[in-house]
Amino acid sequence: MTTSDMKQTILRELEDKYGDRLLDLGQCTDIYNSLLEHKALIEARLNPSNCENLIGAALQEAKQIVGESVEITSQSKKSIEVIEKELREIDQVNSDLKARVDKLNTYQTTLQYLKVVQQIEYLWQVLELAILYYKSASNERLITDSCPAITTKYIIIIGNYSSELQHEVSKKDDEKCVTLFANITEIYRILSDCPLLHLKDFLKETMLYWHNILRDKLGKVFDEALKQVKWPFLSANFSLVSPFEVNVDKLQLLAEYLLQIEIPPEANVPPSIPLGVLSDFIPPCLPIQLLILPLRKRFIYHFYGNRKTNRVDRPEWYFTQILTWIKDHQDYMGTWIQPVIDKFGLHHIDAKNEFMRGLVQLAAEKLNSEISSIQFDDFAFSHSIDEALGFDKELRELYNYPASEPSIIGILTQAQVLVKWLSMEKKYATEKMDAILSSSSMDAFDLLTSDIVNAEEGDYMESKIPSVANTLYYVENVLVDWGTMLHYLNLYYYKNQINDAEYDAILVSPNLSDFDDHINMDLESDTLFAETLSLYRHFRRDLLAGLAEAVLMEVRKRSWNYRRERWAFMKVGKEFRSLSLTPSACPMFEVLSKRLHQLQKKLQSKLFIAVFRNIATQLDTHLFEDLVLDNRFNDGGALQFKFDITRNLLPLFAHYTDMPATYFPQLSESYVLLNLAKGSALLLRETLLALDGTTGVEDTRGKMLKEIGVNNFSPKMAIKILNQRI
Repeated sequence: MTTSDMKQTILRELEDKYGDRLLDLGQCTDIYNSLLEHKALIEARLNPSNCENLIGAALQEAKQIVGESVEITSQSKKSIEVIEKELREIDQVNSDLKARVDKLNTYQTTLQYLKVVQQIEYLWQVLELAILYYKSASNERLITDSCPAITTKYIIIIGNYSSELQHEVSKKDDEKCVTLFANITEIYRILSDCPLLHLKDFLKETMLYWHNILRDKLGKVFDEALKQVKWPFLSANFSLVSPFEVNVDKLQLLAEYLLQIEIPPEANVPPSIPLGVLSDFIPPCLPIQLLILPLRKRFIYHFYGNRKTNRVDRPEWYFTQILTWIKDHQDYMGTWIQPVIDKFGLHHIDAKNEFMRGLVQLAAEKLNSEISSIQFDDFAFSHSIDEALGFDKELRELYNYPASEPSIIGILTQAQVLVKWLSMEKKYATEKMDAILSSSSMDAFDLLTSDIVNAEEGDYMESKIPSVANTLYYVENVLVDWGTMLHYLNLYYYKNQINDAEYDAILVSPNLSDFDDHINMDLESDTLFAETLSLYRHFRRDLLAGLAEAVLMEVRKRSWNYRRERWAFMKVGKEFRSLSLTPSACPMFEVLSKRLHQLQKKLQSKLFIAVFRNIATQLDTHLFEDLVLDNRFNDGGALQFKFDITRNLLPLFAHYTDMPATYFPQLSESYVLLNLAKGSALLLRETLLALDGTTGVEDTRGKMLKEIGVNNFSPKMAIKILNQRI
C-alpha cells in the first residue's frame, strides 16, 4: 500500500468515525490531543526498556533465559569432558580385567585338564588291577600267586585316597572330598565279587569310616544352609517371602554332595531300621533325613515328656501337626530336592513320598508307644483308632500318599491291637443292634414319610413331596448297595436257611413303571432288603406320578382355549419364519415352563428325568387326541400348529433333553401330514384308501408313510389325520 493510499484510508476512517465533528476546530483540537495521548500510550507499551509493560517484561525474561541457557551449555560441555575422561579410564580397567579373566580361564582350563589326567591315571590303575583280577579268576594258581600284588596295589591306591581325603577335609573342600569318596566307592563296586575277603573288608571299613566323617561334616553345613532358607517353615506367611536364590542353590549343591556319599548297595550295609512293626519304614535318602531332623526334634519336644501337648486322649494333635508339616513343605520337596535326585538318575526315589514316609514314621512311633497303655480305656482306644483312620484317609486322598508305602494302619493291625479292636467293635455293635431292634420307633421312618405326604395339601410343587421322593430314592440306592455286600448276602443266606423260603419276585405296577425306565437301579429280588425296596419303590412311584399328574392337570386347564382355537379359519399367506406363537397357547406354555423348572430344582436329576419324560409323553397324547383329532385345519391353521410345536413346545423341552422330538411322536407326525401340499396329500390319501383291504398286491403303505417322515402312525390313523384337512 502506497503512502497516498494510506492517507486516503485514514481520511475515510476519520470521516466515518467523527463525521461533522471535523468541521469544528475546537473538536478537531480535542480529537488531535486524544490521538496524541493514544499514540504516547502505545509507544510506552512498545518501549522495550520499560519492564512494567508486557513486551518489556517478556524481552527481559527472554534475555535472562538466554543467559541461563548459555551457562547450562557451558556446564554440560564440562560434564561431557569429565564423562569422556571417566569412560576412557573405565575402558582401560575393562581391558585389564579382560586380560585377567582370560588368564584365569586359562588357569581353570589347565586345572581341569590336570584333574582329567589324574582321573585317567586312576582309571588306568583300576583297569590294570581289574584285568589282572579277571585273568587270575580263571586260574586258581594264578589268583593265589597274584593276590599279594592285587592287595598291595589296591591298599596303596586306597591309602593315597585316604591321605588326600584327610588333606581335603582339613581344607574344607567339599567337592574334592565327595569326588575322592566316589572313587573309593567305585573301587568297591569293582571288587564286589572279588574273593579277596580281607581286602574287601579293609575297603569297606575305609569307606564306612569316611562316610561317617563326611556325613557329619556335610550335615553341619547342610543344617546351616537350612537355617539360611528358614527351614522348617513354621509361619503361615512364609509363602509370601521366598528365600534368596543363592541360598537355595547352596542347599541343592549340598544335597548333591549328600547323595554322592551314600553307601552303595554292593556293600550290604543294613540301614538303621526300627525293629518290630516299624521295620517297614525304610530310612529315606540322606538329604531327606536331614530335612526331617528339625521336624523330628520339634515333634519329640511337643509330644513326648511332660509337655501339655502330650496327651494320650488327644492323638489328633500330633496327627494334625504331621499333616500341617506335609502341606507346608511338600511343594518344596518337588522344586528343590527332586531335581537334584533326577540329575543323578535316581528316578526310583520320589522326594515327596520319602519326606511323607519320614513324617508318617513319627506318628507311627508315637501311636505305637501309646497303644498298649490305652487298650484298657475303650474311649481313648476307639478315639485313637478313629483319628488314625482319618489321618490315613486324608494322607492318601489329599496328598496322594502311595498305597505301597508303610502307613499308620500297620500299628492298628498288630495281633493284640486287632483282637482288641474287633472285640470292642463286636461289643458295641451288638449293644447298638439290640437297642435298635428293641426300640418302639424302629418303623418311624416309614410312618414319618407317610404322615408328611398325607399332611400336604394344596400346591404339590411347594410341598415337601419332592423332598420325600428324593429321600426315598436315596434310601433305595443305599439298600441296593448294601444288598450286594458280602455281609448282607450272608445274612440273607442265613435268613433263608431259617425261614426255609425265598422271596417272591417283586412285581412292578405297569402303569407306574415309566418312573423306573430311566433310573439305573437293579431290581434284584434276591437281597436281604427286597421287601423294603418294594415298599419304597411303590411309594416313590406314587409320589412321582402325583407330581406329573399335578402338572398335567394345570396344563389341561390352561390349554382349553388353545385346543378350541378356530384352526380351520386362520389366515393363509404368512411366511413360516414371520409367524408368532398362538396367543391362546401362552398360558399353557407359561405354566409348563414354570413347573418343569421347579421340578428340576427340587428333584434329584434321575427322578426329574423320569418325571419330565412322563409329562412329555402324556402331553403328546393329550394334545393329539383333544386338539388334532377334534379340529379341522386349513393351510394357515396347519402351518400355525407346526410353528407352535417346532418353535415353542420342542425348544421348551430341549432345555432338559437333546432330542425332545422323540417324546412327541404323535404331534410331530401330525404336523407333517397336515402340512403336506394339497396334491401330495390327496394322492397319499387316495393311495392309502385304495390299498386298504386289497389282497394279492404288495402293501406299500408303510413304506410310503416312512418316505414322508411318518413312522409311528398306522395307515388308518394317517387317513384319519388327512381327513382333518380342509
